[in-house]
Amino acid sequence: MGNGLKVILWMSLVVFPLCGAGCMDSGGLAVTGKVGTLGVGGELTTRVVSNINARVGINVLEAEFDYEVDDVDYDVGIDLLSYTAMLDWHIFDDPFRISGGVIWNNNEYDLDARPSRAVEIGGVWYSPAQVGTLKGEVDYDEVAPYVGIGWGNALDRNKRWGLTCDVGVMFLQSPDVSLSANGTLAADPAFRAALKREKDDIEDELDLRLYPVISIGLFFRF
Repeated sequence: MGNGLKVILWMSLVVFPLCGAGCMDSGGLAVTGKVGTLGVGGELTTRVVSNINARVGINVLEAEFDYEVDDVDYDVGIDLLSYTAMLDWHIFDDPFRISGGVIWNNNEYDLDARPSRAVEIGGVWYSPAQVGTLKGEVDYDEVAPYVGIGWGNALDRNKRWGLTCDVGVMFLQSPDVSLSANGTLAADPAFRAALKREKDDIEDELDLRLYPVISIGLFFRF
């Protein structure tokens, strides 16, 4: 069984027993398709009590973009994969809600740079042959708390389908960056020290303690 399926099953076992008899009532379950800063995904929502819903979901996305750190242009490959477990409190029993939960952050970021001219790494200039190809990976802690607000109730008994939106933040720890090179100075201690400084610079650049989570969705209530 893959890790992703294990996470989904774990979240379902934790969250959905809370719904009790509500899951058996007409209108007690909804599915939502979403798109946002976590990627493209879907959610399953059920009712816990009259004004509190529980939902679990999955988000995926693959993308590439260019990113410059110091004097080096990196090709960044993003492979987003996250799982969510949320509770929504509809304070006034209306569409507005306050949400909280956890996000299982399995996102992966790959760095690739092939300098065609002299570049500065860790405060020192090196030729393309000395650097070769720079490759790196960026990792964050897997479990991140989430808080936010939203609009739309997927279990509104007056609607079979409708729109939802979420605005919140995912709390991240400092990133862990690995960086390597295969040029002529790959084994040189001074170059390796410069590479370590470059790695530290990348960690500082990507130190996003608060990651914005914004999404819109379309739900269908059973």
